[in-house]
Amino acid sequence: MIEFDDFVGGAPALDFVNTVGGIRTGAHTEKLQSYDDLVQWAVLAGMFGRKEADSLLAQGRDGPSAADQALLRAKNFREALHRVLAARLKGKAVPVDALDCVNAEIGRAMAHARLKKTGDGYAWAWRIGPGELDAPLWIAARSAAELLTTRDIDRLRECESETCGWYFLDLSKNRSRRWCAMKGCGNRAKLRRYRSAKSA
Repeated sequence: MIEFDDFVGGAPALDFVNTVGGIRTGAHTEKLQSYDDLVQWAVLAGMFGRKEADSLLAQGRDGPSAADQALLRAKNFREALHRVLAARLKGKAVPVDALDCVNAEIGRAMAHARLKKTGDGYAWAWRIGPGELDAPLWIAARSAAELLTTRDIDRLRECESETCGWYFLDLSKNRSRRWCAMKGCGNRAKLRRYRSAKSA
């Protein structure tokens, strides 16, 4: 189940990658188990409100095959983006197939992006038509494009917990953030150090 506490990445793209809990190569928890989960993630990420979400959920129930396909695409995009970010973080060559997948989703998303007038400027908005069950991916795709093309990518970090693996942007002044969230992984690490010191 997706919860507000899961949004620790500092960018929708990272929060999307983090919908897998735990180390991907070991014990992990899949948080996008259904199309409903994907829509719920998009609501919490600020992609759209309850009205749009209810419309997509109804369309998903009417066309379960299309909803399953959208969920599969979401997971494929998520893993491709994870591979691109992992390569950047570890200083390795970016897998061509992963970057191709990310680029494809960015292209699809931006075809639906629009500018809307706000009080004193403009803001991004989305045109969601009937049958566009992939709409929850768009905010993550646009965020990925922004993240990978700005200096924010230099602040990309991976949680230092041995059982986590979540990504986040270290926006601290001295760039010393080590954990995805202090109240979760950070506190568990402190408790392990305390117990280790006490037993020693």
